[in-house]
Amino acid sequence: MSIITKWVVAAVLIAGAVTGVYLMVQAASGKPEGRNHSHQEANPHSSHDNLNVHSKEIQAAVTFQDNRIVIRLKDNEGKPFDKLKVNHEKIMHLIVVSDDLKKYHHIHPVKTADGTFEAEQKLSDGNYKAFVDISPENAEYEVKPLGFHIGTLNGVKIPSLQPENSYKKTAGDYTAEMNPHELKSQEPVTLAFSFNKGEPEPYLGAAGHVVILDEKGEKYVHVHPASEKETKFETQFEKPGIYKIWAEFKFEGKVHVFPYTVKVED
Repeated sequence: MSIITKWVVAAVLIAGAVTGVYLMVQAASGKPEGRNHSHQEANPHSSHDNLNVHSKEIQAAVTFQDNRIVIRLKDNEGKPFDKLKVNHEKIMHLIVVSDDLKKYHHIHPVKTADGTFEAEQKLSDGNYKAFVDISPENAEYEVKPLGFHIGTLNGVKIPSLQPENSYKKTAGDYTAEMNPHELKSQEPVTLAFSFNKGEPEPYLGAAGHVVILDEKGEKYVHVHPASEKETKFETQFEKPGIYKIWAEFKFEGKVHVFPYTVKVED
């Protein structure tokens, strides 16, 4: 065998050995060659969260004065932020509830300045929580309760929520029944609504809207129907406890709100 032939054979053997070692390292690391994988996990109790990784994180602040609610959005550098996606016909859905969860308002503030959104809303004295529901462009955001107070602090203790026996609620001339009547945590559930008369009209691009809060008014979810025509809403309760559910449906041009207080079993 010539010297040149020996060199060629040696080169082939070395290349094979290097390739074998490389493949063994790849197998041990568990990373397929030439691929990058990203995993996005949906959270049924977050609303419109942007789950992609972005450098910007948006924070919201709420103030109230003279029957006017003001929302200010800023990024993590303290700069005003207002690049919002339209979500169900609006760029912002603002849910305001009283501390005892008896009062409920679904408001749509409009932009009045850079990073500033406002809406007229009459509210009686008391403690409130606001939930600014938005979908920022190329930024992360999580809906959190933002507390504010109107009037003089009276120190009244808020009674705990009590689950109701009836799943039928009346607003105006309409009665809405919610099923199922038994709810369990950690299980997917479809909340289905039936009515004593008529069918709901499209409202903000859907057959209806459902907002759910836990007893403490901290965990928020805004659910839309599974289809454009059926009033069925898919969700999941992560923990057992007492929850407040508000279902919004539009009949004859008017939006009616049906509130339910339910107990979710373990």
